[in-house]
Amino acid sequence: MRKKVRNTLRQFQMVPKGARLVIGLSGGADSVALLHVLHSLQKEFAWDSLTAVHIHHGLRGAAADEDARFAEGFCADLGIPCIVKHYDVRAEAKARGLGEEEMGRLLRYAAFRQAAGEDGCIAVAHHRRDQAETVLMRLCRGTGLKGLAGMAPVRENICRPLLFCDREEIEDYCRENRLEWREDATNREEAYTRNKLRLRVLPILEEINPQAVAHIAKTASLLAEEEDFLEQQTALYWKEVQLPSLPEEVSLSIEGLNALHPAMRRRILRQAVGQFQKKDISAKQLAALEDLLRKESGKQLDFPEGLRAENRYGTLVLSRRAADAPRGFCYALPLEEEIFIPEAGIAVLVSLDEKKVEISAETCTNVFDYDKIEHTLFCRTRRQGDVIPLRRGRKKIKELFIDAKIPRAERERYPLFVAGHTVIWVPRLKEAFGADEQTDRKVWIQIRRVQE
Repeated sequence: MRKKVRNTLRQFQMVPKGARLVIGLSGGADSVALLHVLHSLQKEFAWDSLTAVHIHHGLRGAAADEDARFAEGFCADLGIPCIVKHYDVRAEAKARGLGEEEMGRLLRYAAFRQAAGEDGCIAVAHHRRDQAETVLMRLCRGTGLKGLAGMAPVRENICRPLLFCDREEIEDYCRENRLEWREDATNREEAYTRNKLRLRVLPILEEINPQAVAHIAKTASLLAEEEDFLEQQTALYWKEVQLPSLPEEVSLSIEGLNALHPAMRRRILRQAVGQFQKKDISAKQLAALEDLLRKESGKQLDFPEGLRAENRYGTLVLSRRAADAPRGFCYALPLEEEIFIPEAGIAVLVSLDEKKVEISAETCTNVFDYDKIEHTLFCRTRRQGDVIPLRRGRKKIKELFIDAKIPRAERERYPLFVAGHTVIWVPRLKEAFGADEQTDRKVWIQIRRVQE
């Protein structure tokens, strides 16, 4: 087994020379063997240090206390530091609305990462049977190719040196090296999904074929290679469909996405969603996102995780939903005084003196017939029913925004200039009461972009 672990470490370049290595130690045979074999290889691989982390989940009373003492004693015998972290998993799970199994996993890895720091490596004791259980569990819950690839030998700074070892050879290693281990009684309880697979499903599959576990794990390994190749292809197609985006947004060409093979399109959509959340998008959500590509502009989709997707004039735009809906604003505009409007990031000057206004790349200026403006001027956001007078008839502001392809979110903070209740200017789009040769008194409105 030591030879197999040595080859796995080298093949996947799991832990670099000089690294600080943190090892998850539950006290079971798997983690005991992992710690012992890595300790025996430390000098050969020139790792800087080894540290064990044991998690006390607060679920099994005295048995859990004994597990913690065992872990500390085993580490003391090897001369390895041991960190014991105490949690109340049941209380944490209830508070966060998660299952105890998932909550325990999250807390374990949080503790491992804390101990490893930014540049340390983490080793966990998953083996071949764990891999088979993982593949079956994901298959039952519904997954794609990436899920069927199972657990990766290396993911970020987490490695699994025992992933290609059988449970039997791990226990043989412990016996040959006279290593004791602890048996977790909860591993025999069928309340947990993984335990049901371990205790009931896998034994039946092994009756059909004694090599079932090895074959499932081998299939996962092959699919992992397929997945790696497809990831490289996804990166190439991503460049073809990606469009320039605002900060905190991802923009993709809908035409480009629809031209792709459905499998590649789904991969790119998953990658786009992955820019905003670690949790993989569900099959149902992915189908809804694909459906959005076929809808008219302006349609949007909100995900529970706080992500928003919008079909925006031929572009799929993904962004983080704001915590609060955009708030409108309304500012009176006295003559000859520059007014700052923080919601729009602009400063506005209304003046009867052309010399006071500045024409530059940083400003937007328009001139109006002051005699036609009978009411106080305001700068505000749109309101329901807003229209702007035209030479022939009038046009709804909503229609003006749609025709100009102004994004929905931007419409809510787009500044309008209003005299009383009449919209006289929608910057860069339309204006009314504009000055001409017959105008006696002119008034200039200047917008200056303010850098925050």
